[in-house]
Amino acid sequence: MAIAVINAHPETVRYPLMENPRVGFLLAFVAGLLNAWTLANASTFATVQSGNVIQSGYRLIQGDWTAFWFSFISVICFGLGSAACGALMTSLLRRGHVFTPVVLIFECLALLGLGIASRMGVVDAHLVAYAVSFVAGAQGNAFHKDHGMLYGNVAVTFVVQMAFNFLVQSFFKKEGINGEPNLMWAGLFFLILLGFAAGGGIGFYIDAYLIAHASLFIAAAIVFILALDAFERTKRDPDPTPGGSIA
Repeated sequence: MAIAVINAHPETVRYPLMENPRVGFLLAFVAGLLNAWTLANASTFATVQSGNVIQSGYRLIQGDWTAFWFSFISVICFGLGSAACGALMTSLLRRGHVFTPVVLIFECLALLGLGIASRMGVVDAHLVAYAVSFVAGAQGNAFHKDHGMLYGNVAVTFVVQMAFNFLVQSFFKKEGINGEPNLMWAGLFFLILLGFAAGGGIGFYIDAYLIAHASLFIAAAIVFILALDAFERTKRDPDPTPGGSIA
């Protein structure tokens, strides 16, 4: 029976849902959408915390306390989101439950609520940006793998490094991690970069020229679709594989 399942669905068995390259692209696309909104509405990054950390130091020396506190608190909110998600994942795993559907539904509802609040203008954009950073921290902590390897669904620097690393490694050796081609791994990381860029560009365009704040609603819709898929796969464990390896 097991052999029949593997033969019928080799990719499904090989990759948990949240390690599927398609899902990695969609999560990066969501991260791009979140950054498009916070950058346009609050002049900060939702997921790329290296930019916020550098900006905190810059604003501190500059003496611009308002800008300093905003970028600094954005980093803290991202960290708190990661910590809260870590506690949730640990609690669920200890009880023998998968965490993917729960985290995705939380993210969907949070983004939907933030999008509505933004459209209605009832919450200051800076406060919304804090909340978006919190959500981004949760997403980053929960879903950061592909085939047991970190690929960074909310951070770009690592992805750029790995994309070009595997590309150049493919010139010297065809076979890489897990016996799979280095060129395949390079393509995976470039795919994630494409997701970031596409999410940022499309999100900004739609918000600026079509429907204001729509990027948050689009992100919520994508996460909701992933959540539905995760609920259908709960018996096959949609969670990413623990641990990871880096070439």
